Amino acid sequence: MILLAALVTALLPGAALVFALRLRSPLLSAAVIPTASVGLLLAVATAAAPLGLPFSPAVVGSVVALLLAVGLLRRLRSGGLPERPAYRRPTAPAVVGLLGGLAGAALAARMWLRGFGGLDRIPQEHDMITHLFLVGYIERSGEAAPWLIRPIDVLTREPVRFYPGGGHLTPALLSRLGADPVVAINAVTVVCLAVCWVVSVAVLTAVAARRIGTGPGTAWLAAGTAAVIAPALYRPGVHLMHDGGIYSAAVALALAPGLIAALLLTADRPGVPAAVACGAGAGGLLAVHPSAAATVAVSVATWLAGDLFGRDGWQRIRRAMPVLLGAGIVAGALALPLVLQGGDSAGATGSFPVNRQGLPLGDSIGSATSLVYGGYLDPARAIGPAGLTVLYLYGVLVVVRACGGLGLVAAWASWTAITVSTMFAPAQGPLRMLTGLFYNDQPRIWSHVAMFVPSLAALGVVLTVTGAVRWARRRVRRPLPVPLRPRPVASALVLAAMAVLVAVPVGRAMATNTEAISTRYAHPDFVRVGPDDLAAVRFLAGRVTPGERVLNSANDGSIFLYVDAGIPIVNTTTLGTGAAPYTYQLMRSFRDYPEDPEIRRMLRDLDVGWVYVDSEAPGIGAGGAPEGWVDASTRFTTAPGLTDLDHARLPGLTPAFRSGTVTVYRLDLDAIDPPA
Repeated sequence: MILLAALVTALLPGAALVFALRLRSPLLSAAVIPTASVGLLLAVATAAAPLGLPFSPAVVGSVVALLLAVGLLRRLRSGGLPERPAYRRPTAPAVVGLLGGLAGAALAARMWLRGFGGLDRIPQEHDMITHLFLVGYIERSGEAAPWLIRPIDVLTREPVRFYPGGGHLTPALLSRLGADPVVAINAVTVVCLAVCWVVSVAVLTAVAARRIGTGPGTAWLAAGTAAVIAPALYRPGVHLMHDGGIYSAAVALALAPGLIAALLLTADRPGVPAAVACGAGAGGLLAVHPSAAATVAVSVATWLAGDLFGRDGWQRIRRAMPVLLGAGIVAGALALPLVLQGGDSAGATGSFPVNRQGLPLGDSIGSATSLVYGGYLDPARAIGPAGLTVLYLYGVLVVVRACGGLGLVAAWASWTAITVSTMFAPAQGPLRMLTGLFYNDQPRIWSHVAMFVPSLAALGVVLTVTGAVRWARRRVRRPLPVPLRPRPVASALVLAAMAVLVAVPVGRAMATNTEAISTRYAHPDFVRVGPDDLAAVRFLAGRVTPGERVLNSANDGSIFLYVDAGIPIVNTTTLGTGAAPYTYQLMRSFRDYPEDPEIRRMLRDLDVGWVYVDSEAPGIGAGGAPEGWVDASTRFTTAPGLTDLDHARLPGLTPAFRSGTVTVYRLDLDAIDPPA
């Protein structure tokens, strides 16, 4: 029921917008609904804040109901509801394609759920600290406009340090409906990284098939095949969630193929409704993560350039340009608050430190073009689904040989080249401005290649099968019964190919993916938030008086003081922030307060009445710490100012609770001055 609620919450707003716009293309609708949903939620959050309205299920539900009413009214004014068309038996390719789509979505959802071990499992990766805090903050405060999230101080709600919150709007709504933030974000993770990812690549594959000149039957078969291949891929979803909990980037990359498909479809479906829908989708994807602008722009531009090698390439571009321009205007208007609030962050992402050496050119090319796992799971980049690698590279050759346009291959080749450049010379060369939008981070950039892999592999299978069936049919000159005609035979063969894929390479790859997910959820390799942390939350709930804050280091489970109980904490970021220097100054020098009057002043200004310490917090990289207050060459664990407090005998500080490695201290601000 929670997953169903997450699915409805994630897709109903976009579906209502599509209904109101009267988009007549089912393919375009399927492509744009997931991102348009985020775009609509962003518009509601932006409009509600100046009006003093909370971002809540009631407000969002009212807007969705209004859109549904507009859509119904438009249909009635245009002559009533359309007559029910005569029943048409679905074709064999359509049935097989739908079966593949359903199977792929079910397999992907099952993979994530097994890796989670339950929707209530707390994610242990570092970046999930921020994501859980944002979901909890939006749910508790009702504030979701870009200029209101994320606040450094949850009591004063300022200063605000920009963070893209588009991917947190749906979990916050779901949490307000009854699920807690952990369950809500896990459920939306399954919806986005399993269901929407599969649908997204299936729609992109159907578009790719049509643009190289195949018929609708072949497009159905290719889409279904891509859907069953998609769960096998380690990137983008599993890799980014495993290597840091990079939720926003993972969601953006999972939804991006659908938006790319929608923008490509505008050549065949011109008009204002398509421009508005695609613009809402583009604005929504930008809200999930601003780097998606580069993801979509590079992919669509190179795809259109590749289409010039096919028939009607120029005509398609000319037909698409007015709609793309209109979509850009809508997206720009929708994302303007994001740009104004987060414009200063662009330079910070581009200058993010790169703590790795370049690889040899041959190794870079081999890693970028293969499906090796890489990252923390496979540091040597030595293992991966070799069969799927061969299959998709074979698909590249098949698509090139089809001579129907090189759009898909051009988009794949462009991101492969960008990935090779990143691996060979990180943050260097002419592409460094582009890669800087992705923090010069190898997994984020590498994940772009995977967006096109299911399409290439599926087209390799389907075009080979349909070509073989046509060749065989030309050798048989007598009429054949219906079951032996090319379309049913090709459908049966593709269905058999799907079964083989699921049984062997896809099944094995999914087993690896499930294990990788479980090491961050069901059976974590390290524990950032455990039973001791939750016991401390229960202890402090009801003991922290209004206006009091808890001094903490957000690299441990203390974030759950706010997420679970709404208790104000000093640090919501693991290394502090330059926007509020006290955040890291207290982590660095709290234990010096008897000798440091400035530290005592901070404690009194913040009304710190409690101190939360986990003596065995997991290590994280310290690159990017403000003012370099942590040595970037070491792993940051427990904040230095919070270590060994039991033996420091600090005035006014007494242990109040202890469970395992977690200790909560009571701080008496009237007793923190040094002895006379």
